[in-house]
Amino acid sequence: MTRSSSRTLLSLAIFTALTLPALAQAQEAGAADNATPPAGQQTAIDLDTVTVTALRQSLQTAQTIKQEAAMVVDSIVAEDIGKLPDNSVADALQRVTGVQIAQGNQGETTGVVIRGLPNVISTLNGREIFSSSGRGYAFQNLPATAIKSLNVYKSSEASLPLGGIAGLVDIELRRPLDFDGLEIAGTVTGTHSKYGGDVDPSASLMLSNRWDTDAGEFGAMINVGYIGKRYAYDAVWGDFPKVLENPDGTPMRTDAGNLIAAPNGWGTNYNHGDRDRSAFNYALQWKPTENTEVYVEGLYDYVRDNYDQAFLFSFPVGVVPPSSLQVGGNCYANQLAGALQGQTICDATSGSWTGDTYAASSTQAHKQRGQDIQNALGFKWRGDQLRLSTEVTRTSGYYRDENFIIDTFMSGPITTIWDGTSGKHQNWYLAGEPAMDPSRFYLNGLFQTWGESRGEENSWRGDGVFEFLDGPIANIQFGLRYADRTASAKGSVEISTPPPGGAGTGNITATPNPANQVVGLFPANSFFCSKRGNSALSQSFLTPCYDYLIGNADELRAYYGLPAGLAEENPGRFFDIQERKSAGYLQTKYDFDLFGLRVDGLVGVRAEQIKRELNAYSFDASTGIYSAITRETKDTNTLPNASLNLHFNEEWQLRVLAAKTLSYPDFGALNPSISLNPGTVNRAGAASSGNPDLSPIESTNYDMSLEWYFSPVGYMSAGIFYRDIDGYIQNYISNVVIAGEEYELSSPQSAGSGHLQGVEFAYQQTFDFLPGAWSGLGAQFNYTYIEGDTKSPEFIGGPVISRPLQNVSKNNYNAVLFYENFGLSARLAYGYRSRYIDFFTQPTVAGTEDQVEPASSLDFSVSYDVTPRATVVLSATNLLGNNLHQFWGNGDSRPRDIRYQDKTFGLGFRFKL
Repeated sequence: MTRSSSRTLLSLAIFTALTLPALAQAQEAGAADNATPPAGQQTAIDLDTVTVTALRQSLQTAQTIKQEAAMVVDSIVAEDIGKLPDNSVADALQRVTGVQIAQGNQGETTGVVIRGLPNVISTLNGREIFSSSGRGYAFQNLPATAIKSLNVYKSSEASLPLGGIAGLVDIELRRPLDFDGLEIAGTVTGTHSKYGGDVDPSASLMLSNRWDTDAGEFGAMINVGYIGKRYAYDAVWGDFPKVLENPDGTPMRTDAGNLIAAPNGWGTNYNHGDRDRSAFNYALQWKPTENTEVYVEGLYDYVRDNYDQAFLFSFPVGVVPPSSLQVGGNCYANQLAGALQGQTICDATSGSWTGDTYAASSTQAHKQRGQDIQNALGFKWRGDQLRLSTEVTRTSGYYRDENFIIDTFMSGPITTIWDGTSGKHQNWYLAGEPAMDPSRFYLNGLFQTWGESRGEENSWRGDGVFEFLDGPIANIQFGLRYADRTASAKGSVEISTPPPGGAGTGNITATPNPANQVVGLFPANSFFCSKRGNSALSQSFLTPCYDYLIGNADELRAYYGLPAGLAEENPGRFFDIQERKSAGYLQTKYDFDLFGLRVDGLVGVRAEQIKRELNAYSFDASTGIYSAITRETKDTNTLPNASLNLHFNEEWQLRVLAAKTLSYPDFGALNPSISLNPGTVNRAGAASSGNPDLSPIESTNYDMSLEWYFSPVGYMSAGIFYRDIDGYIQNYISNVVIAGEEYELSSPQSAGSGHLQGVEFAYQQTFDFLPGAWSGLGAQFNYTYIEGDTKSPEFIGGPVISRPLQNVSKNNYNAVLFYENFGLSARLAYGYRSRYIDFFTQPTVAGTEDQVEPASSLDFSVSYDVTPRATVVLSATNLLGNNLHQFWGNGDSRPRDIRYQDKTFGLGFRFKL
């Protein structure tokens, strides 16, 4: 889509949002004309009446939660069934103040961070929930249509479970006694995506009812949801920047004597797939008396994802000298250690390389399956002063990925053209389009891998509250919790198997093995599929087809001399961890008047003991042998909290809070073994390991906010926060030699002391004071500024320095203009997140930081109530067509990736019977 058409769509969206009140006013006038009373009869008109719409009600409820909470809480509430404007819980969370999101390489939101930190704990109706062997829940697994509310707790108190120094996200699902009686509601939507190219279906259906009987009140509810998606998530990348060398090995220099840097190579990574997500939740409630309730509820969600990850790449740099080279004026001190460290280095801006260099295409054929299940049985009782509740929960999760890969390379000579970095991305192609000629392709390695992770937990909790009738102490809260959790993972060996007779002799690009020419072995029109070009890669290319690889996997294995079926298990990828947690808390709420002002808050403490048994395999690099090991640990933590809310009047209040929190290391990060993926002709070896000595991340949190609630749907708040963090876990990539072979090793390390601080501002208002239909307008705005650093090694084994925290964007904001009146509802939302460090790489000339500039998004939705129970919805996402950009180090002169974010348009129907 052209830039002009993007501007046209944006203009149309803004025009629609601004003209809806006028259209509604015209509708109102027309309705009044058609309803003219008989002569002599007068009609009373109340100009001060404001219609309480579903949107106003949801905003008011969320505002009430924020105002009455004992902590810093921001919420999204869906008063009307299925009315959240996003597909998944992960997408919906981006609307919350201080929450940032990121897309994964399969075109959906997968990363959720609160105030720059990813250490988030997730709960479902107040109880912990997780996905497979992870600590947190994959929010993208749950359709937003199932949600009653999302509550983001940014400060902690004793009754909340431990695990998130960033905060806690509670997902509240609907229950049957929420409704007055029979309720049947559903949604049906078709969504077209620019890159996926198809119209994708999504649907939901909820059935709920309640009955009054002699045995008490009963309620039953079931809800199902489905999201289908054919997606295309394209990326074009440049490999790490390196010092260019002359054929004699001396560094290449400019006329001024400066070093020259250029990418090590260029490539693409396209992820095209077909994904289905479905979810089912139920709830049964029984209230035998007004003060007693028994309930059973559960959630099941599933994902099925089949996708191909197609690559095209060329690595001519350092193999042949450039045929042409242009150097720009972006110069800096070379940060790579060695004899050239500190010398001035300038980035090349374009070039070409011709020779028998390695260029290849490859397809990774993925089959992914996953599910999360949680069931709970609970009991509640309420007396005059004492409230008691208890609950037993069973949670399990499963995830599996199978990947089958065949590499194909092109015969030489190859000319690689690098057109520079305009548009903040690498622009490159292969001259003469050899990647579209099937006869140029020869078989290289076959690589297959699979990995599986599981998690299970049985837990019990009991809670109580004793209310005091008078005095400064309002109540005492207490509770106990026990959880028995297991997390396990296993996976296959990861070795690239060469084709029969080898890929070639010497320089395989110059002398490929003729027996492995693809067109001589397989029908080219079945084996190869064509992938499109884009603004960064200005050509199409051939790569092995997903369906052919999956459908003929055993035949291809046989050709490579491998047995049928999946690869054997690798002990280096195995772990089995059992974790038992016992916790108790005691907390009091105080509430009294001080100098005529109401003061309330919480003072509490939570104590938790954790016992962990880890079973894995250690690796002896000298012998290449894995040996079984067992590690046992025990830790006890005591976490106090205190808060004070000062109410100046009904509208103004000041919050001051302090609490100690912690996050446990991910289970995979604790695995001490090493998983080895030996290098091939086109990449270095890759290795990964965990660290059983990782300690929990500890944080002492301080928050203060001033809040003004000036109307039922209108408030402003300003807050500051500070986190004193110790032991923040960060991932590092380092170059190591294992058994005589070079690897890039990825491993987690605990950093030293650090801090995170920032400010937040939030505003919400409906413009009820405007005349007529214009009273339906409203706006929301929130802004978060964050900065932080920690003391950590510059790289593993390197000096300890103070450096920024990963994932922290300094500037983050959301701006929303909405309208709802006379059956019309519209919403125009813009979300922005500034640049941040994604992870720390192996040292390069640009340093060790990998920085991301995320894609800001403008989304639009409009709906019309055809009847009080039937609504038509039109929606669009990423109207501006913004994309994600990634860089080696700071600045824009060394792009790593551009990732093309999709643009979608949806048409749906929402109904209630």
